Amino acid sequence: ALPRWLISMPDMPVPLLADEMRLAQVVTNLIQNACKYSPAESEVAIRVEADADLARLVVADQGIGVPQQDQPRLFERYFRAPNAAQIPGMGLGLYLVKEFVELHGGTVAVTSVEGQGSTFTVVLPLAEAHAAYQVAEAVGTR
Repeated sequence: ALPRWLISMPDMPVPLLADEMRLAQVVTNLIQNACKYSPAESEVAIRVEADADLARLVVADQGIGVPQQDQPRLFERYFRAPNAAQIPGMGLGLYLVKEFVELHGGTVAVTSVEGQGSTFTVVLPLAEAHAAYQVAEAVGTR
């Protein structure tokens, strides 16, 4: 059994000028990690928020957490925290998350307590409505 997902999203779409495939990889990786490192009966909270200039994706779990001393290295290529050694993985997912988010002008951060869980927060700049309209028209999706 997988952890239960609690999803919170705004009523209106959040306009981003972004590579859809890369952002899908970011979202997928963060949710898959939250499930992979959490007990089956726990909860994974997924929240999307937007204000005037920024969009936020927050993925919070009740999993194994990341030891404090390992958190600065968490987004390095091939890095895996020692407490995750028994769980399959290559140490590329969070590295790619950081790369893709930064290529979109955003940031990714983690807060975590070992044994209690982790919260990953992705912040991305919102597209101006006019720019989003122009791109949609240019690619024929409008």
